[in-house]
Amino acid sequence: MRRFTLVSLAVLLALPAAAGTIDFDENPPANSNWIFLSDEYAHLGVHFVATDDGNVWSGLTDGDPGGWMLEGTNGSAFAGFNGRSYSMTALFDEAVEGLRLDVARSNGSSPAAGFTLAGFRDGAAVEEVFVDLGAMAINQWATAALTEPVDEVQFIGSGGREPFGIDNLRWGADSGSGGGRTVEVDVRPGHGDVVNPFSRGVVPVVLHGSADFDVEQVLVDSLAFGPGGAPVADDEDPHVSDLNEDGHPDLFCHYSVPETGIAMGDVEACLTGETSDGEMFEGCAPIRTIPEPGGSAASKANGRKR
Repeated sequence: MRRFTLVSLAVLLALPAAAGTIDFDENPPANSNWIFLSDEYAHLGVHFVATDDGNVWSGLTDGDPGGWMLEGTNGSAFAGFNGRSYSMTALFDEAVEGLRLDVARSNGSSPAAGFTLAGFRDGAAVEEVFVDLGAMAINQWATAALTEPVDEVQFIGSGGREPFGIDNLRWGADSGSGGGRTVEVDVRPGHGDVVNPFSRGVVPVVLHGSADFDVEQVLVDSLAFGPGGAPVADDEDPHVSDLNEDGHPDLFCHYSVPETGIAMGDVEACLTGETSDGEMFEGCAPIRTIPEPGGSAASKANGRKR
């Protein structure tokens, strides 16, 4: 009995930590090249280690004191990187899952800019995600996400002197863009999961019904897709049918690609909404982003307006 108890306790201690979010607006921005993040978020079980980078700055709506030309995605402030290392480490008291953040290149960067989100567990590298910032316009944010549980993450810029910002660092079961019931979503059904962020068209998304989720009870006006929370396209009528032939109706809608906020390097897009009885729901699906044929991603991104 004693052995069983000890093993059970060890399993409990190994479980990932609860959800959390850091939007860098919780404290007054330092707006300084010499004040780095450290233990400001120790109450969330997060400790930042920085030697010359990782400063919190006010965004465009608060005067843009650093000239970054960035506006955070979850509040005005963001963590900016323009030192020597272009890197910072976050250490977690306990392993976390579903870690993700938003990243963008800033004023002063070039098409050579890149960003790597590296995850570690017990000192060993477990996952790495690269975002080609050079394929994006300044102040065009992408989401980088890890799927493995981690207790350490590193934020690493590449390409030389290429300033960038990060924002909306979140983890845990509630790290997505919404909350409530989890539902099944399919992006571009029958045509793969590829999305062209530079398209001016629409992207089809299916919200799948199930035995305990009736899509006919969904408030269509409440639907929001992607980081930008795009509504259902006005000129595309949503319709209900059993698309996957499982005996339960599904809801098929289109969303304007520019309004989704999907950017090059995004690996997931989420749909949120509400039912007529007030139940909130969220469903996320993997995506792959590609540039539009006939031009480089960098040239199209630099010509795109937010």
